Amino acid sequence: MDLQGILYVVATPIGNMGDITLRAIDILKEVDIVVAESTPRALKLFNQHGIKKTIVSISSYSEEKRSASIIRGLKGGKNVALITSAGTPCISDPGGILVSKCVEEGIEVCAVPGASAVAGLVSVSGLFADRFIFYGFLPLKKGKRKRALEELSSFPYPIVFYESPRRIDETLGYVLAILGDRRIVVVREMTKMYETTYRGTVSDVIEQIASEEKRGEYAFIVAGCGPKL
Repeated sequence: MDLQGILYVVATPIGNMGDITLRAIDILKEVDIVVAESTPRALKLFNQHGIKKTIVSISSYSEEKRSASIIRGLKGGKNVALITSAGTPCISDPGGILVSKCVEEGIEVCAVPGASAVAGLVSVSGLFADRFIFYGFLPLKKGKRKRALEELSSFPYPIVFYESPRRIDETLGYVLAILGDRRIVVVREMTKMYETTYRGTVSDVIEQIASEEKRGEYAFIVAGCGPKL
């Protein structure tokens, strides 16, 4: 019986290109195929490290369809690396469907850990976040966004969210109205040239960022409702 390939879930930098691990570079050089969310971003990384590989693009819209052919390659003995445009795949990014199908098919899936906005944010938050919940992006529709925050309002531990620059002001307004004026840490452009960290209560941070140009991605952590926070 022919040996199956391995799917490597590889973390790549979230901003600073120096944050890639040595193991990630080795894996990307050794695999037969790289499945990437962003081909231009992958090529930028590959050019920096002398990596020449076949790239198969994948997105949240194409993942279901593309997974079948990728799995055929894995079953045929090809080793595959899965990368996202930034950070760790499957965390508010494509990849979860492919990984789930590989597990169902008995294909080995290996983690190649590295940069993660979640871990970076929690580590600098100072919010006693030995326990926390990661929510990611809140729903786009205002009603669903409101209900999601209402469901989280009684959670006792810090909660981590991602948000886009065009929605950050509105989302923080919802957080203030529904969760209250809790402690919060917001990081903009993590690890990049214009990285900025905002700390204080929700109302403090809303005031801090109100007049600033919104650029890049935002990650923020809000204190839970527990008495220690």
